Amino acid sequence: SVEEQANALIYAALPIHAYAVDEQTLSTIPLRRPPKVTGTIRIVEIDRYDYSACGGTHVRTTAEIGPLKITKMERRRNQTRVTFLCGMRAYRDYGEKHRLITEAATLFSNEIQQVPTLITRNLALLKEKDRALEEAQRALLTYEAQTLVAEARMLGSVRLVQHTAQGQEVTLLKTLATQLQSYAQVVALLASTEDEKVTLCFSCDPTLTTESKLNMGQLLRTVLQPHGGKGGGKADFAQGGGISPTELPAIFTAAEQSLKELLHN
Repeated sequence: SVEEQANALIYAALPIHAYAVDEQTLSTIPLRRPPKVTGTIRIVEIDRYDYSACGGTHVRTTAEIGPLKITKMERRRNQTRVTFLCGMRAYRDYGEKHRLITEAATLFSNEIQQVPTLITRNLALLKEKDRALEEAQRALLTYEAQTLVAEARMLGSVRLVQHTAQGQEVTLLKTLATQLQSYAQVVALLASTEDEKVTLCFSCDPTLTTESKLNMGQLLRTVLQPHGGKGGGKADFAQGGGISPTELPAIFTAAEQSLKELLHN
């Protein structure tokens, strides 16, 4: 590999020379790239291996460069950008990475060579447990939806579900609101509180958006606006927040009153 070749040249301790040449002599030197200036040019040569037009400082032999490690290679158009470390920077980088991999091996109570395999195995187990947890949560939400519908209050011709959960994840609240949409003639006013943050989800049986002209997005915006909250969505599903938990009773009361008026009309 390129990295192995570079390190082989470094450990060969090739001498490095610097000398000046005129333009006529310059044409006989196999430069890596042509110089950007004219006249007398300073050449830095790695013992018949590499020739560069360079005015900067340089080491005396390739051995002074120390170990070289390529850390990244990126394709850019028709070229490759190479990022590398050498010398003490490469040494310190190796030391830090060795410390990290050793700590990982200690956590697994195993050899460092086994760390990648153990990480892969544990990630697979975590994904499997996540899937099992998601299935359990879906089953629990299905049961919760059934319970809420069974306990729903009649509001005119619709069944009103009003529910506040403490610390429930927003994704689970949305899933519950979506599940409640599958029940006929159900309107759901759901909220989740965590510290001072409130998330609201309003949903309804999609047929109510045409039969009774209900619009959850409009309803949510209407009840949140006086309290400085924001929200919106579609006719059968809306989400919002920006209020404090103490304002929830007023929000639910206003939403229920608006629904009564809409259903009466």
